[in-house]
Amino acid sequence: MRTMSLPPQGSALHSPAALGGYDLVWALAPETLRGQLAGLQKSGKLPSEVLVGNLEESGLVIGGADADRVRVAVPQLTLDAATPRSASLELLFTSGNMSFYNAFGNRSSVLKQSVAGWKLTFNVKLQLAPVTLDDALRGASADCARALMRFDETRYRLHALTLDFDHSDLMHADESRSKLGTDNPVLAGNFVNFIGAWLKGLAETGAAFVLGYAAVRATPGEDTLSRLQAGSVSVAAAGTLNLLHMLGRKASSDGRGVAGGPGLAAVRPGYAPGCAARAVLSREVFFKRFLKPLLIDPIQERLNQLPDYRNLRVALDGGLNREESFNEKSGVSATMDNGVRAQFVANSGGWGYRDHVLLHWREGNRLSHVRESEQDLQFSVTVSSQPDSMGVPRLTVDLYSSLMRYEWDRASQKMALFNRKVNLGKGWARSTMHWAMRLQFLADDLGAIRVMVTPKRSPAATDSGVVGMYMVSDALGHLLNMNKLSNEWEGNPASLGAVQQEVVAGFSVAATELFNQMAGQLVLPSGPQPGCRRVQLNEDGDIELDLGW
Repeated sequence: MRTMSLPPQGSALHSPAALGGYDLVWALAPETLRGQLAGLQKSGKLPSEVLVGNLEESGLVIGGADADRVRVAVPQLTLDAATPRSASLELLFTSGNMSFYNAFGNRSSVLKQSVAGWKLTFNVKLQLAPVTLDDALRGASADCARALMRFDETRYRLHALTLDFDHSDLMHADESRSKLGTDNPVLAGNFVNFIGAWLKGLAETGAAFVLGYAAVRATPGEDTLSRLQAGSVSVAAAGTLNLLHMLGRKASSDGRGVAGGPGLAAVRPGYAPGCAARAVLSREVFFKRFLKPLLIDPIQERLNQLPDYRNLRVALDGGLNREESFNEKSGVSATMDNGVRAQFVANSGGWGYRDHVLLHWREGNRLSHVRESEQDLQFSVTVSSQPDSMGVPRLTVDLYSSLMRYEWDRASQKMALFNRKVNLGKGWARSTMHWAMRLQFLADDLGAIRVMVTPKRSPAATDSGVVGMYMVSDALGHLLNMNKLSNEWEGNPASLGAVQQEVVAGFSVAATELFNQMAGQLVLPSGPQPGCRRVQLNEDGDIELDLGW
C-alpha cells in the first residue's frame, strides 16, 4: 500500500492581517462613548453649566443666575475616519442667556440673547497622555479604581485618553455642524471665542475630557502571555474610538503599525445590543504568538518522543530494500539514513503533521518472506468558525490524529524436489485508528472566555485478506497484534488522554487569560468595565472579541 500526500510547505496561513500592521485594535462603540460622557457629567467631572466672561472686563458674559443660567447637554463626539487623529466635539446648550452691553463703550443697558437650542461644534485633537496611577485614581469611581489598580507602576505605564484642547483650534467652530441662533457675526464670533476659552480653562483646572485609560508594559514580558500585553498604544477615530496596539513591542516612530496603516479596516460597523466595544486581534499574532507556543509546540514535543518507525521493524543495515522503502516526513528532508523528525507545517487553516514510513525487506531462508510494513501517523490542528450545540458560530480549534498500520507478507518455501521456491500465497492486514478533539471558545456569565473541550475517540477500523495458499486464514490476527497496537495508541505521549490532560488543560487556562487581557486594554472612567461576551473568527480571519455587560 503506497500513498503519499504531505501537508503543503507554503501556505497563506500567516498572511498579513487587515489591521494596518497593528496587532490589536480595540474599538469603543459610539453609544458607549456617549454613556461615558454622560456618566462623567452626572458625577460632576464634566460641567453641566457654563459661566464664562465678565461684563465689566470684556463686555460679555455667558451664563449667570436664575434665567441666565446656561446649561449644556451631554457632550457628543463624532469620530470620522477622514480625520483619524481628531474628533468633532458637539455642545448643545439647552437654556440660559448670553448678556452683553448694547453698544461698544455704552454701558447704560444690558442686552440678553437666549442660547437655548444653540449647537457649537469644534474639531479637537485626540491624545494619549502619560498619567500617574495616583492622578488617575484621584476622584475615580470605585469601578474605575478597581480596574486601574491592576496596573502596577513598576511594570506598566498608564496613559489617559483625552481630548487635547491645548493643541486644538478652539477659535473657529465647524460651521457645517454648528447652529447658532443669531445673524450677528460679531455676536456669533464672540460666543465661539468665549466657549473655546471656557474649554481651555477646563483643561487647565484638571476637568479634562478623559475618555479612558490604557496601559503599556514598562518591562519586557517574561512568558507568552505577558509578551502579548501592549508594548505601545496609539489612538485613532473611524466611526468608533480605536486604540491601536502593538503587543509586546513598540510601533514605528510615527506611531503607526509595522505596515504604516491606520489600523481601522478590520473593525466592522454595527454592534449587537449590549455590546460596548469590539477588540480585533490579528490572525498572525493569534496563530504565531499564541497557538504555536501554547498548543502546537507542546504537541510537537510529544510527537518527537514517539519512536521513529523507520528503526522499529528491521535493522537499516540488514535486509532492507532501500529502493522499495521510503521515509517521508512533513516539514523536513527525511531519508532512510538521517534521523530528522517530522514537523508541523502551516497550511491555509492551521497546521498539519505527517510521518509516513514504508519498510520493505526479506527474511528467512528455507521458508522465506518478503515483507512490507507501513505506518502513516498524521496530526492536524484546524482553526475555523463552527456552530456550537445551539447553532451559534464559535471560534473553534479542531485537533485530529490518526494512525494507519499496514502489514503485507508474501511467503515462499524452497522445495528440494524441484530445486526452486514455491509461492505459498500472500496475506495483508490494515488497521486505522483516530481521535478528534474540538475546542470551542464560549463566554461565561462572569464575562470570561472559557474553552469547551469535546473529545471523541473512534473504534479501530480493520480489514485484511489472503491470496493463494497462505499459511493462515486470519491475516489480521497473524500480522497485527491489535492489543499491543491499541495500547500503544492510547498510552503514548501524543495520545488523546495525554494531549487533553497535559496540553489542552494548560492551553485553556491561557486562553481565558489572553481574552481577559484583551478586554482590559481600556479602562472606562465611568464604568462599568465590559467583559467578554463572544469571540469569533471574522471574515478577514482575525479574532474578534465582543465586549459588553
